[in-house]
Amino acid sequence: MSLERLDPVREEARGLAERFAAKGYRVYLVGGVVRDSLLGLPLDTDFDLDLTTDAQPEAVKSILEGWADTLWTQGERFGTIGARKGDRRVEITTHRRERYHPDSRKPEVAFAAAVEADLSRRDFTMNAMAVELPEGELMDPFDGAADLAARRLCTPLDPKETFSDDPLRMLRAARFMAQFELTAEPALVAAMAAMADRLSIVADERIRDELDRLLALGDPGPGFGLLFATGLAERVLGPVGDGSAALACLRLVGDDPVTRLAALLAEAGTPAEVRAALSERRATTAVSRAVFAVLTAARRAVDQPPLTLPELRRWVVDAGSHGDQAVIMATALGAVSTLTADVAALLEAEPDLCGPPVLDGGDIMALLDLAPGPEVGAAVEELRRHRLDSGPLTPDEARTHLVGWHRLKTSERKV
Repeated sequence: MSLERLDPVREEARGLAERFAAKGYRVYLVGGVVRDSLLGLPLDTDFDLDLTTDAQPEAVKSILEGWADTLWTQGERFGTIGARKGDRRVEITTHRRERYHPDSRKPEVAFAAAVEADLSRRDFTMNAMAVELPEGELMDPFDGAADLAARRLCTPLDPKETFSDDPLRMLRAARFMAQFELTAEPALVAAMAAMADRLSIVADERIRDELDRLLALGDPGPGFGLLFATGLAERVLGPVGDGSAALACLRLVGDDPVTRLAALLAEAGTPAEVRAALSERRATTAVSRAVFAVLTAARRAVDQPPLTLPELRRWVVDAGSHGDQAVIMATALGAVSTLTADVAALLEAEPDLCGPPVLDGGDIMALLDLAPGPEVGAAVEELRRHRLDSGPLTPDEARTHLVGWHRLKTSERKV
């Protein structure tokens, strides 16, 4: 494994590193940039410069003054000073140890003098490496490079201690396992299973963000497999039903995060129960509604397959913007082998199906001499019913039908 990929980063950070050295401090490059360079992964141009130093926050601010274009200090009490230089975002953190009290969501931070102490409190050995800037070699006190080469997921300290410090790391373990095709050490898996309850101190928003990252990976299956095996899936998603069935369904639905989430929860209850469970775990309203819509339409396609053209039109219209996701989900759930082709053929033949109605509310009020009110809504619904039953309508055909329908309704009211 080589650090040559870091040469542009070292050069970019040289001026800043020299400012620290001039004040008698050392500064180290840490984080994903170091890990990814050892893996031979391409370096994105918009990476963050993640640094750690033996300088205290006040000294860091002094060094950054005159160098950074922008400075922010919201994380100062945790030892982190943020800055921007041109288009580059920089975060510089004083070497520190973090520990969470059993009932707290916020860490207790103590600054440390040595970088090794800082690295010991990082989540995994592959992230517990540092490179001193500008010309230093790799510092790897916990053999992270060897673990990367062997595709092992390990913690720098005993995994129970590492996960106790920040329980969200258990979810990060699932993400890294899937992202980098790693095998989790048995002690790490055992600690996750034993400490699943510890996740309750972590803010729901942090859990949600980590889940979103896992769902967005190329193949999140191994990560969710770890969560199911350790009992963490239920902590994150709510009641999940049969884990093996959920993972099998996940493999069938492609790479859309919403459809993946629907697949994981497809056997967890009714669509309404799934939506309630997601809301309870602080999923966004948009995600809860989308999963509900996908599962509702998919279940309907499996339990009551649309066999006639009007039924198929109604299914497509009711699925709305989630139609493509619902088709994929329905195909994964049951024997609806022709649904994909049927929907595609319908939309090709009737491209207006999901568009605006041929007559809007204003048109209908003018046509039937109606004031705003329930009668207008009834006419809109009648036009929708007729369109779904009969197929595409021209404006004249729609007017003729509505005039006849309204005349009949009026005469019935007079009788």
